[in-house]
Amino acid sequence: MTQFGAFPQGGGSLVGVWAPNATALAVIGDFCAWNTAAAAPLMPMGGGLWEGLVAGLMANGRYELLVTRDTTPASPPGDDPVNHRLDVAARDTDDSSLDNKTNKSWVVDTIQNWRPFSTPGFDDLIIYQCHVGTFACRGDGLVAQDGVASFAQLMTKIGYIRELGFNAIELLPIQEFRANRSWGYNPSFFFALDSAYGDPASLRALVDACHASGLAVIFDVVYNHISDDDSSFYHFDEESDGTGDSYLGTFRTPWGWAPAFWRQGIRDFFLANMAMYLVEYRGDGLRFDATRMIEAARGWGNDGWEFMQYLTWEAKSLFPGKYLIAEHIPDHDSIVSGAGFHATWTDGPFDWMVAALQGNDPVGNIERLLGSSFGPGRNYPFSWSVIKYPMGSHDKIGDMNNGANGNRYFAQRFGGRDNWYARAKARMAWALTAGICGTPLLFMGSECHMDGYWHDENDANGDHRFDWSIAGDWMGMGMRYLVQAANQTRWNHGALRNGLLEVTHRDPNGVIAFKRWNDSGDLVLVVVNASDGNYTGMSYGVATGQAGQWQQILCSQDAWFGGWDGAGNAYYEPWTQADGRVYVNVPKWSVTMFRLV
Repeated sequence: MTQFGAFPQGGGSLVGVWAPNATALAVIGDFCAWNTAAAAPLMPMGGGLWEGLVAGLMANGRYELLVTRDTTPASPPGDDPVNHRLDVAARDTDDSSLDNKTNKSWVVDTIQNWRPFSTPGFDDLIIYQCHVGTFACRGDGLVAQDGVASFAQLMTKIGYIRELGFNAIELLPIQEFRANRSWGYNPSFFFALDSAYGDPASLRALVDACHASGLAVIFDVVYNHISDDDSSFYHFDEESDGTGDSYLGTFRTPWGWAPAFWRQGIRDFFLANMAMYLVEYRGDGLRFDATRMIEAARGWGNDGWEFMQYLTWEAKSLFPGKYLIAEHIPDHDSIVSGAGFHATWTDGPFDWMVAALQGNDPVGNIERLLGSSFGPGRNYPFSWSVIKYPMGSHDKIGDMNNGANGNRYFAQRFGGRDNWYARAKARMAWALTAGICGTPLLFMGSECHMDGYWHDENDANGDHRFDWSIAGDWMGMGMRYLVQAANQTRWNHGALRNGLLEVTHRDPNGVIAFKRWNDSGDLVLVVVNASDGNYTGMSYGVATGQAGQWQQILCSQDAWFGGWDGAGNAYYEPWTQADGRVYVNVPKWSVTMFRLV
């Protein structure tokens, strides 16, 4: 596999750069006192790749590239054909600026004494999505630099995430982006980490600490576009007339130009980027942002579909066992069966969950949510082939427009954390997520009814970072206990992770039930009540499609979570009756689970 960037080797560094338009390429830096006359030349290796061992360029050394461009057609009088460029594959930079006078590329030593860790089986993943810069330093006594939390400060929250019962975290993009505050989807560099978050050693330490605690780490990568601001790709090896940028494609996304996906050098560049996350940082998976935009590049001179196929094919060969996720919205099984990803995000379950809890055909919408992995046009091979986030992802909860887009934390959509019904609906939403097919994903703050919406900085409505001052209040703790219990219930029952699903009961008054089972003999009945109907006295008959005795294993309306004493069926183990029903309490706005004894 082609290596891009600078790698310490012996008394120097091996430097690899893809610049097919360049006629010569050299390296200057601290090692030669930035003297261009003493620049170390790189040699052409074919296919636009330049490579060379640069003596004296050691780990933690700064450097930049001298890219000699073609002078045909003739350059304007006085124009220097040699351009000073930052390395597009540098593992670290001072910041996102393209000003070579203040910003330099850095050589990074990637050696780390990693503790042993095996990526969990895909069936077993329960994912917590978080944003590095906003997950700490508000209400927790930690001090952020310019309002941005760091990798080191995120490390202090690992125990919190594990206590909730998650075994994976998915980080919003962490590569270098313009300015210090951002959601991360505006990449300036693809290999360098954002300087506000910390250096590569800090990220390696974070990943190692996550692994030591049992947390897998999934990185979010943005390959669909090149940012319009501070992009290292622009003008990198352009010709003298200002044309011919090798890295730029011909298709424009809503956020910037797509890369030149059809070029082998670009494909190898992004394959090397994947390898950086999965090898140098020991990542356990990658989530590709907005793959519909990559797919759309077909017919515009770029073949984005073949680009994705190339990356997934190579990644499965080189990095087996790593989870490859596409944000393919609207979802379609072709992104798995054709483009080669293991899984895709699907946002239908979020829309259906919100509609059901707003009283809009609750039984029908919950059944759509249950069946959203299967049926016509959705022939996904495994439960883990879809990522489901019925309480919302960053895109459903985050808002860059002072809240005008209408995005909100889940409880906020139903009256806010001070509203009992809103909290109950949030509890049942996550309990249901833990019981359905698909890989569950929760966005940070949802587990404690965070207020309003999320954003990475202050806006007209104040600060929208994760607020630790309310995460542990009695309202937040009730939801946290529920999330912990629901996740543990999923852990305890393989049928909830990889079992089959069949709807057994439909009541137009808002109650629906389904069973999950697997070949190991584990069988769970899940009863959902999306209504004000409160059925007590063990009087409600639920069709089970299954004979036998039942034991309650979870009730989202238990007092411990914020409901009330006696809401569920504790210490009551009923049998399926002759009419095929089991008679139980079904609290209002609840999810109740039973196991077959």
